[in-house]
Amino acid sequence: MKHKAQESSIYGPDPISQIFCKMATLLLAVVLLFYGAGPALGIVLHPDGEPNLANWTGRPDPNVVGRWGSNASCVAVSSNCVITTRHQGGGINTPVEIGGNTYIVTEIWNCDTVDLRIAKLYGANLTSFVGIYEYTNETNKEIVMGGYGKGRGILLDSYGYTWSGSSNQTQRWGQNKVNGTGNAEDIAGRISDVIIADFNGPGVQPYEAAMAEWDSGGGWFIYDGNEWKVAGLSRGVTDNSGESWFNPPDSLDAVRVSSYTAWILGTIPDRLPGDLTGDDRVDFADFAVLTQYWLDMGCESPDWCAGADSEPDGNVDWADLAFLIENWLSGGGN
Repeated sequence: MKHKAQESSIYGPDPISQIFCKMATLLLAVVLLFYGAGPALGIVLHPDGEPNLANWTGRPDPNVVGRWGSNASCVAVSSNCVITTRHQGGGINTPVEIGGNTYIVTEIWNCDTVDLRIAKLYGANLTSFVGIYEYTNETNKEIVMGGYGKGRGILLDSYGYTWSGSSNQTQRWGQNKVNGTGNAEDIAGRISDVIIADFNGPGVQPYEAAMAEWDSGGGWFIYDGNEWKVAGLSRGVTDNSGESWFNPPDSLDAVRVSSYTAWILGTIPDRLPGDLTGDDRVDFADFAVLTQYWLDMGCESPDWCAGADSEPDGNVDWADLAFLIENWLSGGGN
């Protein structure tokens, strides 16, 4: 990523303005240095602020986006797996907070030299997760972005902002639009296909968002076939203006999921039939889940009654019980 922080010509020649300008530039330089050292790049929004999440229905279930460790984000793509980027680090035993619970990573699959990974969460039985956007028609598609990065800080000039907050404790959402694709610059030795968006001036799009620190691995989602699918994983930001952070036409990019669909779908592990709790074992805990949904006839994708509908066919019945019986006490857990 190429970043350039320098004083903007909008500041006047008076000493106070020059001092403020130098302080702002120093702050930006620190931020850029911090990013260049490896941490992930929170959603930064224009002055109309955060969307009202209680009333905003045009977005994915917030439980599909999680915190990866203490410095990044991730997206649930199955009942016990998340997808994220690699450059923020972390490995086995990394804590992942998602859906109101904290899980430990027990397995990781990295996509060769690409900034992409899938991780398995021990004991996870996530009821909210998204599908994979497999099409290469992302350009001009509206997207919703979610992550646990920093929010918007003070206004530096007409469009540029500082960061706010000091950790990835708050989930943030915003909107944007894909305006192109490409091959990204190297981050930590990994080059990836990307989808690209711009951060425009205020008023161009409601809740228009860009990424900030600790958003890496968060999702860019497209609504397709009556469901939300992940089309990109937040990766980085480029300052094109040379004036201040997020001064148009600054751009942001995400690892392009459609380029790696085969690897993603082939890597997400199949759960042991009958394992409804995500602990890699079929026992009384799984039987308890089955009894909770017994004879339920309203199971739907992607949850399928917390996995109790094993076939799945929309019903929890004798066929699903057969999966438990067939694999009873199979697996060893982790």
